[in-house]
Amino acid sequence: MTIKQYLRFVKIHTSVLSLFGYVLGAAIIFFIGGSWNLQNSLIFFVGSMIFDNMITGVNTVMDYVMAKDDHFKEISVMTVEHISVKQAFSVIGAMVTIGSGLGLWLCFRTNWMLFFLGGAMFLIFAFYTAGPFPISRMPLGEIFSGTAQGLGIPFLFIFVNGNYNELLALNFTPAANGYNFTISGNVLTLLTVVLICVPAWLLTSNVMLADNLSDRVLDKANGRHTLPVVFGADKALVLYQVLAYFPYIFIAVTGILHIAPYMSLLSLLTFPLVRKNVQTFLHKQVKSETFVTALQNFQIVVTAQAITIFLGTLLHF
Repeated sequence: MTIKQYLRFVKIHTSVLSLFGYVLGAAIIFFIGGSWNLQNSLIFFVGSMIFDNMITGVNTVMDYVMAKDDHFKEISVMTVEHISVKQAFSVIGAMVTIGSGLGLWLCFRTNWMLFFLGGAMFLIFAFYTAGPFPISRMPLGEIFSGTAQGLGIPFLFIFVNGNYNELLALNFTPAANGYNFTISGNVLTLLTVVLICVPAWLLTSNVMLADNLSDRVLDKANGRHTLPVVFGADKALVLYQVLAYFPYIFIAVTGILHIAPYMSLLSLLTFPLVRKNVQTFLHKQVKSETFVTALQNFQIVVTAQAITIFLGTLLHF
C-alpha cells in the first residue's frame, strides 16, 4: 500500500479531532499545575494516532465488505484506490501490533491504571466497526465516539504526562499473601478535568451525528441502524442542536464556579459562530457541503477553551 493509498484509506483528515484533544489536554495540565513528560507525550501521540487510523481503516473495510448497494462499493476508497481486502487487513494488523506495543510501553512508564483505561478505549475501537454488532451501525455510535475522543484523548494525555496520581492511579503493595492494590486520586482534580472536557465530549458526538445525518439514506440502504435511521431525521436534528448548544452551559458553570479560569468564560463569545453553523446544517444535511460545519463547531469551541484556559492560568484570572 502506497502512502497516498494509506492516507486515503484511513481518511487522515478525520484525525483532526484527536489533535485538538491534545491541545485541550495541554491547557488543562498548565491550569492544574501538572507535570510534563515529552517522551510519554510523543509515545502517546503516535500510539493514539495509529489507533485512530486503525479504527477508520476497519470502518472503511467493513463498510465495503458489508455494503448491499453496488454504487456504494463503486465509490468506496477500496475500489477507487485499488486496495484489496487482504491488503487492508494486513495494514490494520500492523497498526494493532504497533499501537498495542506502544500502549504497553506507556503502562510500564506510567501507571498500570492505564492498562485498564487504555484497554477500555481499545475495546471501543475494536468493536466500533467489527464484531457481530458494530457500534457504528447502532444508535450508540455517538456516545462511544464522543467518550473515546472527546474525553478519552485529553484525559489520557494528561495521565501519561505523569499526572496519574492526581487523576486515577492503581498501586500495588507487597503483602504476606501476595500483593494488595489500592486505587487513588484527587476527586477535585478528576472532576475538574472531566467537566472541562465535557464540551469536547459533546461536540465530538455531534460530529458523528452530523456524519450519520448526512449519510442516513445510504446507511438505510446498507442496513446500518444509526441514530438518524432508527429515530428519524427530525428527532436526530433536535439532538444535534442540543449537543451543539449544551457545551456552553458547562463552559459557563465551570467558569463561574472557578473550576476553570474565569477567563474561560470568554469562550461563550463563540456562540454566534456556532449558531450560524448549526442553522446552516439544519437547512441542508449534505456531506460535501455542510458536514464541515460540525467539524468547525468542534474546532471553534475547543480552540477557544484551550486558549482562554491557558491565558487565564497565565494571568491568574
